[in-house]
Amino acid sequence: MEYKDPIERLSRSNRELLALYDINRLLQTPISTEEKLYIILTSLTSDEGFGFSRAHLLLTNQQRNLLEGWLSVGPLTGEQTREIWDGVSAFEHENGNEHKTAHMAETLDRAPFEYGIRSFMEPIKRGRGHPVQTAVSRRPKSIVDLPSCKDQVHPDFLELISCPHITFIPLVFRDKVLGIMAVEEHAPDRAQDDNLLRTLSIYGNLAAIALENAELTRNLEEKVETQERMNMELQEAQSRILHLDRLSSMGAVAAGVAHEIKNPLNSLIINLDLLKSEIMDGGCGKKEQLRLAGVLEKEAVRINRTMTEFLSYTKSPKICLERTDLHGVIDLVLSLVECQGKTTGIEFVRDYDTEMSDLMIDENRMKQAILNIVINAMQAMPDGGSLKIKTSGRKKKTNGTTKPGEVNVEFTDTGCGIPSKSMWKLFDPFYTTKDEGTGMGLPIVDSIIRQHGGKVGIDSVRGKGTTVTLTLPMPDQDERCNMALFGEHG
Repeated sequence: MEYKDPIERLSRSNRELLALYDINRLLQTPISTEEKLYIILTSLTSDEGFGFSRAHLLLTNQQRNLLEGWLSVGPLTGEQTREIWDGVSAFEHENGNEHKTAHMAETLDRAPFEYGIRSFMEPIKRGRGHPVQTAVSRRPKSIVDLPSCKDQVHPDFLELISCPHITFIPLVFRDKVLGIMAVEEHAPDRAQDDNLLRTLSIYGNLAAIALENAELTRNLEEKVETQERMNMELQEAQSRILHLDRLSSMGAVAAGVAHEIKNPLNSLIINLDLLKSEIMDGGCGKKEQLRLAGVLEKEAVRINRTMTEFLSYTKSPKICLERTDLHGVIDLVLSLVECQGKTTGIEFVRDYDTEMSDLMIDENRMKQAILNIVINAMQAMPDGGSLKIKTSGRKKKTNGTTKPGEVNVEFTDTGCGIPSKSMWKLFDPFYTTKDEGTGMGLPIVDSIIRQHGGKVGIDSVRGKGTTVTLTLPMPDQDERCNMALFGEHG
């Protein structure tokens, strides 16, 4: 249907195209989906937009397969329209989202929107009259003479219409009907305009994009909220597990300390009673008193050793890293036990990497760790054997660039080996397979090596021997001697 006045037709087409441009621009702004839909309806009924008498929006309930009325509007005065569009422009250019959102909501609250359409609710599968039939067919429908075509409109929706001409536009996104847009018109020539129908279809696609984006955003927010809740629950569960693990470790440590102290304390009490009785009876010679005193001293030393090792493990002192010759530290430790080794028939074999540079280590703490390993190895060879100490250093190469690597120190004995069932318990405080051991040697070694940024590995074959491997970081050229780390148990 052509307009009689070409100028009027061009002017109307220009306003419609500008409205499409504004809606496309609007969809890029961060205002809420409801506010976007309010403004879409506003542009349909404003003089500066499409200028329809009234506009209605119905949305599909995907879960229940219903078409539900949502909002009606119109007609709007030029002043009301300008206030809303000015609000959109201000929203795009101002800073402060909270202030802008509040201002936009206040502007829309003053617009003459109607909510009576929300009483309309109809199953889509029935397809009885428009707008339900539009959702089924997914095609736009214009009814030019409503009074003579009332049977084409759903009776419940018919009560909401006040104009003689109405057009229904499906909001389709990827073959899914998200809603229906209905516009009322008094002028019959516009209701029959095919170009306008195509423009309205484009307009409906823009509204469908807004609805689909809203659904995606809502689903994403729900997933994020669910993920955050799950993460929080996981963190709480991990905290509870760590708390229970700490309580369990404290219980094991406390039980170990109690066990290690209880036996020598009982021995102390018994021997004190014996010494007291012998002194009171006067039948005890000096030699027997010295023997009992020696037993008391031995048990007291045992208690002191247990507490010293326990404190050394639980309160690792600050270590001071200095550039040190690791081979010199190993030789110093071996010199302390060489006499005992000769007595028991143990041979010490050195296999040093002569090209290995000095390391950044705490000499005293490293000496303590190596001594514990050597003593364990010697105790595993009561009938003699050999202990081989091998060092090797290797650098890492990345993209042709050589970077600091690692140093391995291997202590391999020919002793009795460790039972496989005991391997996973070796670093537990107070766990020992020896009659007189405290079970603190390897936990202390592990603590010291971890303080140096390294790790401890153990391989053992029952009846053939055990290899303890210390892996330590190789220093950078730029590292300085005053570097310091803090113990993990401090």
